[in-house]
Amino acid sequence: ENENIKGSISLQGAIIDDIIFKNYRETLNSKNKVTFLNPKNSKKEYFIETGWAVGGNEKINLPLDDTIWKIKGNSLLTPNSPITLEWNNGNGLTFTKKIELDNKFLFRITQSIKNDSNKAFQFYPYAQITRAGKPEGRQIYILHEGFLGVFGDELKEKDYSDIDDEKFSIQSSKGWLGITDKYWLTALVPEKGKEFKAEFLSKNQKYRANYIIKEAYILNPNSSITNEIKTFVAAKEVAVIDNYAESLGIEKFDLTIDWGWFYFFTKPLFFVIDYFFKLTGNFGVAIVILTACIRIVFFPLANYSFRSMAKMK
Repeated sequence: ENENIKGSISLQGAIIDDIIFKNYRETLNSKNKVTFLNPKNSKKEYFIETGWAVGGNEKINLPLDDTIWKIKGNSLLTPNSPITLEWNNGNGLTFTKKIELDNKFLFRITQSIKNDSNKAFQFYPYAQITRAGKPEGRQIYILHEGFLGVFGDELKEKDYSDIDDEKFSIQSSKGWLGITDKYWLTALVPEKGKEFKAEFLSKNQKYRANYIIKEAYILNPNSSITNEIKTFVAAKEVAVIDNYAESLGIEKFDLTIDWGWFYFFTKPLFFVIDYFFKLTGNFGVAIVILTACIRIVFFPLANYSFRSMAKMK
């Protein structure tokens, strides 16, 4: 729990599957807070899962979605108070996940494997978002809801219907991916400098956004490997999203908010009207002030137009 969210992490599978936005209500007149993520196998399941895939032909006992992890030490995840989950496969491999939460919407997951055996292994870290069904509510043509991601320097947006028709797959060495609603977002950011393969797919009305690192992590005897994943379960607050994009160096992360085709105009306009709103405490007054400012800026052109019309008359 922090100032913005509260929830729980399931020890079965070590997945983030229960998040409530504390500062937002379902409707203006409702006292119910917005519930975003939901447990696996529930009617509206929506969860985030991380783990390791194995390379080579050797069979290894890996932690799966039904594996029960043990918590070490602190059991409450708060800012500056991470938790650590651990699972031993009984064959010399110990898997751990250190999960940290900041003051807003960022989970930082550091997963590692310690090898106490006399064998060497190859592992590939992955992360995925799984969602059952589409979001409720009226879809808006001018606003994208569904899959999105930045791969390299290119933004990719895919509707649910697009993924129903055909799986989307791409490879990149930088970027992020996720699923966006009108107001809410889940996103995954792979470790920097690692080539990864990302996929958007659906099966039986279950939608999934995932990635896997292409380069193998070599785990030698009596050593360990570590991988870091950043994941966001966020309300799309402009200042917060922009701050993450800048402070964490995430390429075009501000595009998680759909500004439309004319974002170079609509985004600055938003900051202006938001300033007037904070100044007056009323959006109606803010709109009036903004309109007056625009009329003043364009007064020379308007005055020239009036003069031309007068001459024609």
